[in-house]
Amino acid sequence: MAKRVWIWTVAISLLAGLLVIWGTSLPATHLRSRHAQPAQIRVDQTVWVSEGGKLFHQANCKDLHQPAEAMTASEAIAKGYAPCTRCMRKALGE
Repeated sequence: MAKRVWIWTVAISLLAGLLVIWGTSLPATHLRSRHAQPAQIRVDQTVWVSEGGKLFHQANCKDLHQPAEAMTASEAIAKGYAPCTRCMRKALGE
């Protein structure tokens, strides 16, 4: 009986090891949207967010709706905002 338990333990351990090795060799998943890319901007840069919006903007962006609130880029990112694809092209690496 103890021999069976030992054999099953070794078999499960080998299977788990193979799954870990196989899982790390899979190709990285690609993000479906440019908005999902991490922003590459200065974290102390002042950006603007619209009430109820999902993006952060520069002050002169045509897509920035009023009323808008100023905050640092790091605060905007921490609150879940993504950079605007029009005014924040540098942040998106474009």
